[in-house]
Amino acid sequence: MKITSVEIIALDQPHKGRLIFATGPTPATNNFILMKIHTDEGHVGLGSSYSYPDSPLLKSGVSREGAMVLMKDMAKILIGEDPRRTHHLLNRLEQSISGWYSENWYVLGTFDCALYDLKGKILGVPVYEFLGGMQRERIPLEHIQSFLPTPEEAAEEARRYIDAGFKSIKLHVNADPKNAIARFSAARDVLGPDVPIGVDMGMAYNLTGALKTIRMLDEYDLNFVEQPLTAYDVKGHVQLRAKCDVPIFADHGAMSVAEAYSSIVAGAYDGAHCLICRVGGMHRAAKWADLMDVSHSDYQICNQGNTIAAAVGAHFAVSRRKSPRFNDELGLFLYLHDTTDTKSISDDIVKDPGFVIENGTLHSPKGPGLGVELDDDMVSRYASTVLPTITVS
Repeated sequence: MKITSVEIIALDQPHKGRLIFATGPTPATNNFILMKIHTDEGHVGLGSSYSYPDSPLLKSGVSREGAMVLMKDMAKILIGEDPRRTHHLLNRLEQSISGWYSENWYVLGTFDCALYDLKGKILGVPVYEFLGGMQRERIPLEHIQSFLPTPEEAAEEARRYIDAGFKSIKLHVNADPKNAIARFSAARDVLGPDVPIGVDMGMAYNLTGALKTIRMLDEYDLNFVEQPLTAYDVKGHVQLRAKCDVPIFADHGAMSVAEAYSSIVAGAYDGAHCLICRVGGMHRAAKWADLMDVSHSDYQICNQGNTIAAAVGAHFAVSRRKSPRFNDELGLFLYLHDTTDTKSISDDIVKDPGFVIENGTLHSPKGPGLGVELDDDMVSRYASTVLPTITVS
């Protein structure tokens, strides 16, 4: 059995919900990439890991067009190879890119997704079986709260998701402490004392400002704070953690396996945010999570992109046994559809996502592979009119 071709397809799938991050550049765009890896026996693996920006953002400056060019070059490595040698192929792909740029890990994550899906289809088993098997059948979810124009709107959206069964909330707050307090207190007033609420500070503060703001937020019972200082200020996070009673979580400070390791060694955080596609896919996310486990650090599992990327998150999450203190954030793709569950999704690129989110809980996914059934008509509908499909054979 051999890989015969790789298709790289640009999709323009608009968000129906308002996904807005408070500070810094956001990768929350309508520009996706769909990958299909074909074999000589008719199997097709599907991959998609990220919504790419129109213009260069983040560390490497890779736009969607640039990512597709990189994928084209990397895809040549796979032609003629045995698709069942998943880790061998992923290691070769990883060696072909620079580990310095976070955007490169998103590209690798797309290949990772498609190769795992392909192997699962070939062998007739769910992807989570390749990750050690299912450990959790039901996963309670946290909702990542969008940064809406007013505290009242933000609180109302938080209530919408809690009413839909989500178990906790993470608010985006900006560099204005008064605005942060207003958002948090509004959410607390609406949700009551029993709903855990954390905040993502998005690297907006210095040490003094972060400590002061965190202490004020904790008057309303703060569950955790994510990335208050710039990711490069490791010493600052160590000092902040020593002075702060609230758990400090890394986001940009643990974007890759290497960065997660450095953060753990430094003692900079109590836990971290695992965005699977950003780490480089499931193969690398397993290494990332193992680092957290052996260091007794908490972590939350998340994935960003479309429904195919969400299926990746589902399979990875059910394979991990982790502390229930901090809920996983696996519903971010629901912003694409402006819904709180999977049954309400319409006009998607898939007929069946292979998993269910209902009452704020992710139910165990199915296979073979990721269990995703593509809707070819909807793929044609969303296909980019600007960027042509790339086929490597």
